Amino acid sequence: MPKNIKIFCGPNNYTLKSVYFEEPDEFIVGVDSGLDYLIENEMHIDLAIGDFDSVNPLYLHKIKAESKQVIELEKAKNMTDLAYAVDYIYNSMDYETMTVFGGIGGRIDHLLANLNILKKYDVKFCDNRTVMYALKKGKHQIDNYHQYISFFAIEDCYNLSIKGFRFEINNYYLSTNDSLCVSNSGSGIIEFSKGRILIISSDDQFQ
Repeated sequence: MPKNIKIFCGPNNYTLKSVYFEEPDEFIVGVDSGLDYLIENEMHIDLAIGDFDSVNPLYLHKIKAESKQVIELEKAKNMTDLAYAVDYIYNSMDYETMTVFGGIGGRIDHLLANLNILKKYDVKFCDNRTVMYALKKGKHQIDNYHQYISFFAIEDCYNLSIKGFRFEINNYYLSTNDSLCVSNSGSGIIEFSKGRILIISSDDQFQ
């Protein structure tokens, strides 16, 4: 059983050395234009999935020949290629973690669709300067290695306490339309009794 699912998708606005390290128990998935990135970096592909409409035509034969498994989707469908890939893996594989490289930036509508993936599945998104993931109720230690960290309720959060960061709050009700907890910094502990919270750690584009 692979422990760590690693999904590469577009936009390809990240560098391998910044976001990826190889592990012996990983399972590599390429989704549509993310497959270009895997081919260009000479990485193995366990699963290629998508309608391949954004794949470089020069790579398509190589992708199909060298991938251990290929799932080619119809162009007309009811979910994005990435949403299909995440749902397929969630329902057909045993694993411990799932990370998506890419999926941040690019088209705003695709970003919003990817936020919906975060609401439904336990998955982390990352690129060179951003990490996004969601947490369920409870107490969580957060080690933040980026310039900023922000907290958004994707379900209303009750009794939210944020400790150890630059800005702290105690027993706060954070609703889904409340942006109070944007642009914090540092590391610390968050705790809440009900709801789900979106964590976004990020750096300025130019530093």
